[in-house]
Amino acid sequence: MRPILLAILLLVGCRDEAERGGIVSLLPSFTEIVVELGAADQLVGCTQHCKPGREVARVPWQGPDALEPIVRLAPAVVLRQVPRDGPDALGEALRRAEIDVVAVQSETIADIKTAIRLIGKVVRRTDRAAALATRLDRALAATRAAVAGKTPPGVLFVIGRDAGQASNIQAAGVGTFLNELIECAGGRNVVATLPGAYPRVELEQLVRLAPDVIIDNLPGEENVMDAWRAILHVPAIENGKVFPVRDPSLLIPGPRLADVVARLAEMFHGTP
Repeated sequence: MRPILLAILLLVGCRDEAERGGIVSLLPSFTEIVVELGAADQLVGCTQHCKPGREVARVPWQGPDALEPIVRLAPAVVLRQVPRDGPDALGEALRRAEIDVVAVQSETIADIKTAIRLIGKVVRRTDRAAALATRLDRALAATRAAVAGKTPPGVLFVIGRDAGQASNIQAAGVGTFLNELIECAGGRNVVATLPGAYPRVELEQLVRLAPDVIIDNLPGEENVMDAWRAILHVPAIENGKVFPVRDPSLLIPGPRLADVVARLAEMFHGTP
């Protein structure tokens, strides 16, 4: 056993069980769910990207540097995303430190609803969690109904490009959470036929794909249209349908999901 892990386990072993408590959240969406369920007071730690609504310790979300700061907080539970692939070294180390690890998927709308109910059990807010999941279902259904029968516009969801110009474009493709949002809001993903979850889009492809709407997730630029206006023969650009994402946290797969889908539907179709 590595010396640093042994030291951490000895540190935990020296703590009385009564000293342990609280939750460490290692994903912004899980932190938002905890807060939405009225359990922010149970948070003792979260990542730098989380918005817990109160001052709590900040910890790395993964990797070997995350173990010691998490263990020193002596939480009862750590909430984290299910590792995508490979061995789960952090999870195993936390379990050896006798800390419960609740790993939840966070890739789809269905995952979000599952996470809400599971986290509701962890924070002992099962009734509020059930009500939140029901509200989410109803709000999403309302947006789907509002756009039903409308022609789906072609949508390009840009997750990356060169600063100040529309080059080296990377888009959200099929199998991604953002693609699911596009479809839920009544849009058609123009890169659905391109290989990969996050395909690169060259200028010639952009013209051929002819998106009706471009969602530009590159916060920080004063005038996003400056990067696009030089490109000709693209409907979204010609018609002024390039929409910047000013707050990337809106795209967190959490309890604000229904509001995000409603906003996307308005971008795609105008006010219902």
